[in-house]
Amino acid sequence: MDAGKTCPSSTCTPGNSLIGIRGPDGRIKALRTPLPVTAEFAQEAARSGPPEARMRFASACQTSGCSQWTGTRCGVIDRVLHHLEAVPEVLRTDLQPCAIRATCRWFDQSGATACHGCDLVVTDLRAPMAAE
Repeated sequence: MDAGKTCPSSTCTPGNSLIGIRGPDGRIKALRTPLPVTAEFAQEAARSGPPEARMRFASACQTSGCSQWTGTRCGVIDRVLHHLEAVPEVLRTDLQPCAIRATCRWFDQSGATACHGCDLVVTDLRAPMAAE
């Protein structure tokens, strides 16, 4: 795999990009244009609990520097697609617009099939705190 790939399930860290927001149905709604994460945004987003439970962020793929790296590929999308084999109708939907598809690690690994499961991935499964 070539360098320069984007991880579509990263953290709310300055320098990364906001690429989607979790909707009421639990699915991630992709933004048309990634928004840069600033220190101020990260601090404000954390006030309501883990931002990764409500939003999706992208960063440069770290390959072997990431705990999800299997040695040859990202294991996250492989696990997601394995679970979706039991729900084949999910894999037959049209592709939604995506601002990072051209560099996405998951798309590079699994093609359009990865896109069908992408909106189901929530990076942090802890429940967000209620707004105060």
